[in-house]
Amino acid sequence: MPRWGSEWPAPDPSARTVLLVGFGARGCAITAAWAADVPAGRPVEVLAADDADESVLAVLTARIAGARVGWRLMLAGPEDDVLAARAVALRAGVLDAEIRCAVTSTDRKRVYCPHCRATTTTTAPVAGETPCEGCARRLHVYAHVSRRAGAYLGFMADAEEVA
Repeated sequence: MPRWGSEWPAPDPSARTVLLVGFGARGCAITAAWAADVPAGRPVEVLAADDADESVLAVLTARIAGARVGWRLMLAGPEDDVLAARAVALRAGVLDAEIRCAVTSTDRKRVYCPHCRATTTTTAPVAGETPCEGCARRLHVYAHVSRRAGAYLGFMADAEEVA
């Protein structure tokens, strides 16, 4: 389970160029503060979005494809959006050391179902249960987050019950 710090990370002073992605009002406020903290003369691009939908993740993928040595990614917003964007970046080859995250809320979680491979967004807490949006199984929200999927692992809550 990720442990998000209570203080936002600062921009990497060694970064040659920075992409800042903010989700929601609080995430965008953080990216605005980060933009002001990037050393003068360094290229900064700021993307603002309501959430990490397919169009935003496609833009992120395109920016990563054009990244060069010294490029850094900073993500701010609710945990489900930050994890989704971070997973896209990691799958595209961005290193952990090149990504900094600020999470503004952990209320919503993305839960991966290994039965049907769907990802469900829920407000269920870790160790809680939620119905899978793909197969309708009742999933237990496990405290493990997949870096690849950017989601908590779910497993069938009643798997050991006799039918």
